[in-house]
Amino acid sequence: MFKKFNILRPLLAILIIFIPLYPKFPLGNVAGTYVAIRLDDIIVALSIIIWGIYQLKNKLPILKEPITKIVFAYYLAIIASFISALFIFQTEPRQILLLHVLRRFEYTSLLFLTISALKDRLDAKYYYLITYLTTAAVIIYGYGQKYIHLPVISTMNSEFSKGQLLQMDIWTRISSTFAGHYDLAAFLSVVLIIIGGLIVIDKQNKTKILNIILWLFAFNILTLTASRVSVFAFFGGMCLTLFLLRKYLWIIPVSLIFAFSLFNSKDLNQRLLATIPALKHQWFTSTSSPTAAPATPTPTPIIVIAAGPSNGKVTPTPYKYLSPTPTVIRHGPVDEYLPVDSDVGVARSGEIRFNAEWPRAITAFRKNIITGTGLGSITLATDNDYLRLLGESGLFGFVTFMLIMIFFVFKTIPHIFIKKLSTKNYLPIIFLGALITFLINATLIDVFEASKTAYTFWIMMGFYYTFLDKQK
Repeated sequence: MFKKFNILRPLLAILIIFIPLYPKFPLGNVAGTYVAIRLDDIIVALSIIIWGIYQLKNKLPILKEPITKIVFAYYLAIIASFISALFIFQTEPRQILLLHVLRRFEYTSLLFLTISALKDRLDAKYYYLITYLTTAAVIIYGYGQKYIHLPVISTMNSEFSKGQLLQMDIWTRISSTFAGHYDLAAFLSVVLIIIGGLIVIDKQNKTKILNIILWLFAFNILTLTASRVSVFAFFGGMCLTLFLLRKYLWIIPVSLIFAFSLFNSKDLNQRLLATIPALKHQWFTSTSSPTAAPATPTPTPIIVIAAGPSNGKVTPTPYKYLSPTPTVIRHGPVDEYLPVDSDVGVARSGEIRFNAEWPRAITAFRKNIITGTGLGSITLATDNDYLRLLGESGLFGFVTFMLIMIFFVFKTIPHIFIKKLSTKNYLPIIFLGALITFLINATLIDVFEASKTAYTFWIMMGFYYTFLDKQK
């Protein structure tokens, strides 16, 4: 299967399977926050230790990679942020600041592990098969949540993050094996770009059909999450990818499927129709003093007591149901475009961002423009990773982080303008579309902080780097 055994290769395969599929059961909580240590943290940490031993044994070959210098510059930025927050601003306890710094090291280290595991393009075929099967499992579990009430493991608030087994009802949206529907949506929006890109360049009908089937089911799950930013990030990223691949006619069926889904997904349709009025309500309704909304709407779990056996059938062990009591948060007079029954979630999410999370990040940035107020200092939710970067790590952290993204974009540009595209050029272009999609998600979701999406992103970037670097 592989030309030469490399311990990092099976480790990478395990991570690709384990990270998306294993629910976020907590092993132990960190004092001062509801962030928990989980099994995925231990698996990733052990993988990084093995990678470090591999690097030392082979005289640190990762230091020869151009991307390493840029990532190390980002490391310097977050270390500087940690030092200034600890000794000057004292924004958070030492253990909280250190925890968030270590988590960033942990996330980005998977980029290096992936680069070290991949030796040539042929390796990627086997990893794609693993990714295909893993994505299929995520989709199947998502449908299981909707139709046969498989349990949800959520971290949407401090109570749920304790590892409660919850069950979907009319208030909840599919999260599958992820910790929330936003995380699942961000994951699927990126995977759909990669699968979709492979569909249009694949010349083998059997694999093309299999990819189309998975793509359609994955897209349906994406619409069931009703995440507006991820749905549109996918559509923009997919159209961009097809355009750069010069597969222009494929944009038509993708657009038709996208439009059809918008009109036929009731939850997504309502949220989209409510978005513009909600923004109008937010920006044009005068208020005396904005009131900070809670970081996350808190559903009230209801314990469902199971009855005994009936008609000879054993009643399944019950789970707790997510049953939030809807509460309208209004500033000023009631707007006729914000009905209580369907649009409260849209109004609330907008008000949380505009009146609490984003101003908090901007305030942190103003306190220390160069290095910010420390990672984790502006609470767990900002719902805009760019504002979070500025607030927590200042211009130093923001610029060095974005230089990593810019590196990949500039390295891909020569592949776009090749006169005759080949597989060597197709793959970097597909991953560029996936990168753009992920970056769009980051405008309204903290995808670089959520562990499942962050781990997956840096593994993806390792593949991306290999496709750019290996010309064999």
